[in-house]
Amino acid sequence: MNYSKQKIMKKLLIIFSLIVVYQFTAYSQDNKPKATYQVGVAKVTVWENEREGKYGKFIAKSFKVEKIYKKDNQWESTDNFNLKELLQLRAAIDKAIDEEGVKITEGEDR
Repeated sequence: MNYSKQKIMKKLLIIFSLIVVYQFTAYSQDNKPKATYQVGVAKVTVWENEREGKYGKFIAKSFKVEKIYKKDNQWESTDNFNLKELLQLRAAIDKAIDEEGVKITEGEDR
């Protein structure tokens, strides 16, 4: 390969690398939760997604509930709660409802 072809290949490789890095960062920023609320082992994670509905675009929130715990120095999660943990989950859900301004309104199904 001559010098000019090497230069072009090097530039293309740099451009391609920058595109990949940009796409990766844009993707990772979009997939971060909006917020997390934790009480004891109970955790509520809030996600936001833009949706298109009957009346235009809107932000839909979804909530993931889980119990987090450490097993053999590894963080694990489950959706099983004992009575004490269930009370912690209720407190975490109450925090999420208060902070996220969750309201039940008629016609909310978009």
